[in-house]
Amino acid sequence: MFEGWDEYHLINEELKRLSGVLPNTELGEVINYALSSPGKRMRPLILIFSSETFGGDANQSINAALAVELVHAASLVHDDILDEGIERRGAPSTAHKYGAEAALLCGDYLISKSIGLISGYSPPVIEVFSQACMDMSEGEMLDLTSRSSPSDYYACINKKTASIQAASAKIGCMIGGAGDEDVGLFKSYGMHLGLAYQIADDLTEFLGIDEGKLSQKSSVTLPVIYRKNHSLEDTLKLCAEVIRDHCSSAKKALSAAGGDSVIKARLGCIVDKINVEWEDECRLLKNLC
Repeated sequence: MFEGWDEYHLINEELKRLSGVLPNTELGEVINYALSSPGKRMRPLILIFSSETFGGDANQSINAALAVELVHAASLVHDDILDEGIERRGAPSTAHKYGAEAALLCGDYLISKSIGLISGYSPPVIEVFSQACMDMSEGEMLDLTSRSSPSDYYACINKKTASIQAASAKIGCMIGGAGDEDVGLFKSYGMHLGLAYQIADDLTEFLGIDEGKLSQKSSVTLPVIYRKNHSLEDTLKLCAEVIRDHCSSAKKALSAAGGDSVIKARLGCIVDKINVEWEDECRLLKNLC
């Protein structure tokens, strides 16, 4: 998705390096499997680009970017335990391949490693990272409860998904030395991007487009909630409007912030790719969006 950026390859190279120093044990094999899963690397890219926007250097922010990616990887492993996930990104989930117990320990290891990676930064950066991790846990807990309204759904994904996107942007700005106003605007960018991403992901899963993911249990998502009282076409239109609104809000926050316009354009490109990809898939398969 973002293979044209040097920062994308830097992140993958560093993840490969981390995999190379894992313990030579059964647990090391499980962790290596979880890390080998292909991904967009969106969160670490947001962090590095946010830092570079304000004069930071990729080498300066790479450990924080890796910490964010490892926590994200851990959340996927734990999520598959909770949802009894069978397939993730087109391959057997870690929990399905190695068992829930091994997957749990794998997630714990990844979180512990992320703590070591983030520990070299300032206390305010560590605090933002810590809060995002706690929010993600709360969001996972909310995901286990029944949801019947859009507000219930938003309460869940704000913590489960958007919190780490917002933290990635905020941490990057802090490392780059941005002022408080710009930090706040970038946090808003990350939050709206995270919400748009999660709703788009839930919509493609609702439509059966996301063929790379399979779970025994399913969450009550926004399209499922809307579908109770609306036709399929209206449900898709309502979700599409919400996704576009969040994408627009993310771009507006980015535009209002200072910093290097060239690097900000890359952050805007991430928003555009999310918006365009789900619309193309939806239009191709359903011809309703």
